[in-house]
Amino acid sequence: MKKLYFLVGALLLAGATFAQAPQKMTYQAVVRNSSNNLVVSSPIGMRVSILQGSATGTSVYVETHTATTNSNGLATVKIGGGTVVSGTFSTIDWSTGTYFVKTETDITGGTNYTIAGTSELLSVPYALYAENAGVAGPQGPIGATGPQGPAGNDGLDGATGPMGPQGPAGVDGLDGATGPMGPQGPAGVDGLDGATGPMGPQGPTGLTGPAGPAGPVAGADTQIIFNNAGAAGASANLTWNDATSTLNVTGKTVTNNLNLASAAGSGTRYLTTDNNGDISAVAFPGITGSGNNNYHTKWTASGTLVNSMIQDNGTSASLNYPIQANSQFFVYRQQVTATGDGQSTIYGYRDRNSQNVGASYGQNGSNTGVTGMSFWGDDYSFGVGGWNYNDFSRTGGVVGGEIYGNYWGSLGYKAASTVTYGVYGSNAMGSGTGYLPSTEAIGIGGGFFGSMIGTISKGEIAGQLNSGELFASYNSGNTYTTGKNIELVKTGEASTPVYAVTSVDAKIYNNGTAELVNGEAYIAFDENYKALLGDKPVVTVTPNGDCNGVYIASVDKNGFRIKEMNNGNSTVNISWISVGNRIDNRMEEATRIVSASGFDRSIQQVLVSDSNLETTSDGIWWDGQTIRFGKIPAHLTTTKRPSTK
Repeated sequence: MKKLYFLVGALLLAGATFAQAPQKMTYQAVVRNSSNNLVVSSPIGMRVSILQGSATGTSVYVETHTATTNSNGLATVKIGGGTVVSGTFSTIDWSTGTYFVKTETDITGGTNYTIAGTSELLSVPYALYAENAGVAGPQGPIGATGPQGPAGNDGLDGATGPMGPQGPAGVDGLDGATGPMGPQGPAGVDGLDGATGPMGPQGPTGLTGPAGPAGPVAGADTQIIFNNAGAAGASANLTWNDATSTLNVTGKTVTNNLNLASAAGSGTRYLTTDNNGDISAVAFPGITGSGNNNYHTKWTASGTLVNSMIQDNGTSASLNYPIQANSQFFVYRQQVTATGDGQSTIYGYRDRNSQNVGASYGQNGSNTGVTGMSFWGDDYSFGVGGWNYNDFSRTGGVVGGEIYGNYWGSLGYKAASTVTYGVYGSNAMGSGTGYLPSTEAIGIGGGFFGSMIGTISKGEIAGQLNSGELFASYNSGNTYTTGKNIELVKTGEASTPVYAVTSVDAKIYNNGTAELVNGEAYIAFDENYKALLGDKPVVTVTPNGDCNGVYIASVDKNGFRIKEMNNGNSTVNISWISVGNRIDNRMEEATRIVSASGFDRSIQQVLVSDSNLETTSDGIWWDGQTIRFGKIPAHLTTTKRPSTK
């Protein structure tokens, strides 16, 4: 059966609430053939139906597409942009219940649709729903007016100076009458003779943006900002006579003397009104607090500013620790034992709104909680680094595993025995180790897959240790060794080494006993032995009693016949041994390669550790015909780097 795997059900491209929403949805799927292989870079035909109510509901819209899969077998169509078969996409009322997308696919590019799949649209297509049926929410409250922008130039002899550009939310300012002021600010207006400048327009949600800081004030005049918010019927008729430092307000009561001269030079003061419109002057104390150089600030509960844990010197930043020049951002955390286990200095948490099948193990194809990318691959550079003093056991530099620790692996690990490992992995907590499990079990401690060599192991004392209750090692393929094949056979408390019989050819042996009756016997070979024989073997027979002697009368791949010499008719036991060439007794291509002069020395040069800075290991590669050693050709190691422009 052909298969269609869905990567993304439906993704709406929503426009702004005041613009025309696109009447299309992007739909993607990965296509596989009957052999479960990806259908890559091929045209496909697809029919898309929008079903209402259920997976077998009524089709409210049907269209067809012709698409081409990419190199990963991914096909992309825009629902609403195909050839319409029935219905109108723009008239679908998305608010009337659930909808399903049904796709039918022909992987040959035609209209013989043989693959079908239906999935529910789990999220309302908001942009389309808003266009057809959505209702705008209530308008937010009007925000408070922002502080005054910088003051404009004062005109000579009472003449009104030019009005500055209106700020985002500024109010009019009252300027001093003395010498010329600085350049006009973005929101200040000339307020001489009581003229009131226009206010900034209200923001779309009623919140006004902050105005720029006030420009320098000539002389020692005090800035006065009038705020009549909330004053019922408050008058805007204001007169400030700078010469006498008095303020006249028409129609309202001044609650105190408002002696502005006493506040001159003391900073900004505000005039505010109560609910009756009565006016009083209040001083604006500004933001207070203390801190150190390069520290970001934070608010306290009392409304003052103090140091936060973040430092920034313009080159590097740090959190809870002095800035470190060798890192762009440094974070320090001391574990509090009372908090319990499971603590981390930085926690990268990944979530998703629906299942997302990654495309590969690469940076742009996998999904991770934390990603480390070293763009320029200098010597000894890594995407992610993890180090540990390992002054305790059961510790490592990096750990990765299932969230509850049922299976895991570590880089740079120190075991409970204090033995150290470069790579250590375990599935022990999931299935147990040391004995054949009595229940079902899965899990592999380590898996290594290579285009040329699966794994290389070298130890200064021992190269590899294998242990297994059922069997310790299984090799699929020829096994070559430069040493002896030695088996340790238990003989009581001790073990006795026994050595494999060796030969320059691949031999197969068999032996046994039989009885010579009336001077004659036929011995048939075992079926397994016969299956392994390349041709007829050489048989040797020895009588185990008094007779005239025996000879081989005939022999083939099925067995052999023996007779007593001189036509004797003795009945006596005999023993025999048969040696034949194995059916696969031929010079393997691998045998010619590994037995070549210098092969073992080349292998040892490959096994040099990179931690030895005094020497460099040789490369090893397959050139399509044989194993090669030395400097690997550049075309096999060159990294194609994306453009940084």
